[in-house]
Amino acid sequence: MEPRFDVRRRNDGLGLVLRCAIAFAFVCFGFLSQAWALELTDAEQKHLANLGRLTMCVDPSWMPYEKIDEHGAHIGIAADFMALASAKLGVPIELVPTTSWQESLDFAQSHKCDILSLLNKTDERAAYLNFTDPYIDAAVVLVARDEVLYLNGFEDLANHTLGVIEGYVYESYIRQNYPEVRLVYVDNLQDALLRVSKGEIFAAVDSLFIVSHHMQKLGLSNLKIAGQTDFTHALRVGVRDDDLLMLTAMQKAMDDIGPDERNEIMRKWFSFRFELGTDYSRVWQVVIVALLGFAFVIYRYQVQKRFNRQLQEKNRDLERLSEIDRLTGVFNRMKLDDVLEAEFERSRRYQRSLSVVMFDLDRFKQVNDTFGHQEGDAVLVACAQAVRDNIRQHDVFGRWGGEEFLILCPETTVDGAEQLAEHLRKAFEGMYVGEVGRFTASFGVAELSNTDDIRRLVRHVDEALYAAKEAGRNTVRVHTAALDQQPS
Repeated sequence: MEPRFDVRRRNDGLGLVLRCAIAFAFVCFGFLSQAWALELTDAEQKHLANLGRLTMCVDPSWMPYEKIDEHGAHIGIAADFMALASAKLGVPIELVPTTSWQESLDFAQSHKCDILSLLNKTDERAAYLNFTDPYIDAAVVLVARDEVLYLNGFEDLANHTLGVIEGYVYESYIRQNYPEVRLVYVDNLQDALLRVSKGEIFAAVDSLFIVSHHMQKLGLSNLKIAGQTDFTHALRVGVRDDDLLMLTAMQKAMDDIGPDERNEIMRKWFSFRFELGTDYSRVWQVVIVALLGFAFVIYRYQVQKRFNRQLQEKNRDLERLSEIDRLTGVFNRMKLDDVLEAEFERSRRYQRSLSVVMFDLDRFKQVNDTFGHQEGDAVLVACAQAVRDNIRQHDVFGRWGGEEFLILCPETTVDGAEQLAEHLRKAFEGMYVGEVGRFTASFGVAELSNTDDIRRLVRHVDEALYAAKEAGRNTVRVHTAALDQQPS
């Protein structure tokens, strides 16, 4: 008996049509398997069809989350999420331009737009909006000048000025919970950071993602992330409160955005880009010309398998890069926070010593101003390499922010950490880097005590570093009880 599908039988017209149909079906199935339709109810589908579109207000200046660019287009993380939601719902989501976040809130309250793309849920906003579940979570941090000691949240800002954007959730939260903080309205975070840098206001507040983006963009070397707050972003889509069908449909669309799609968006907007894709043009030519339906299925399976392997490798690379400071190659602030918490718990559980060394390159702003940022970067890289060459394998080293670095020394007393700091101080003093030449650093040392928590330990080492600077720089100071009495 002849095979059912024999490509050598060129005169069999019916077989030709059948083979084309089967090949086309496999192609369609392959593409549909990557974009399953939402399971919307009949009522939701009919409602969306009747609407024909959804109108959307956004924050016009909150990158990398979102903004309205110079061409009037919505860009950023939220824009990419909303594009996916639009495709999944099958209706366009059209931008309603506004000039400020407060105007966007006003538009939403008066139903001039159907949704807000990205915001926190508050009691005040719940009076005119419904909300999806959060689709982005982020810590909120405080930024201050580098001479400011560690800030233990909003409570350490009593009688200090804090830059906030009118209408942002921090405004009402701080007024309600921390009335002693003196709020100063700013146009946007960039404006706030510049004013903090100039000393016009004491601190600024925003998401860690946003702060990191703008500090890197502006290159303000005299600023640092001075502390975390007790506030965390849980960012959602806000939907007009008189349309429950729109809310349920939007929730389904956001739930349908898978981990790979989310990761791709975050990679795009946090400085790590790569492109993976499969060029099906040759496959189509083979299918159309040679009608090799089953061959196409096998080919597609192999390509998808290779794609998944590459994606896994890139995800591992992304995970590693998310922990590393791109300039110096050492751990970044977020990774240090994670390791610090883990080492703290281990020290408490097993009653082991834990010491911390924090150091800051002396007069580094002058280096940047005199020799330029490229030479300043060369000093940071050389400094980081010198530390890695002189610490133990189980010590943890990272960039705390700007020209400030932190070393975690597990199972090390304060005496051992002081010896390490002094050794590094002398090593820096003897180095020579490019046009800058010699440079020095100031060191603070602190050891975890039975009464400490993580924030107290960081504050103690920050106080010791400040004492080293006050003593004339290029020196090491260990935290003592006397330092606790100094004004912060």
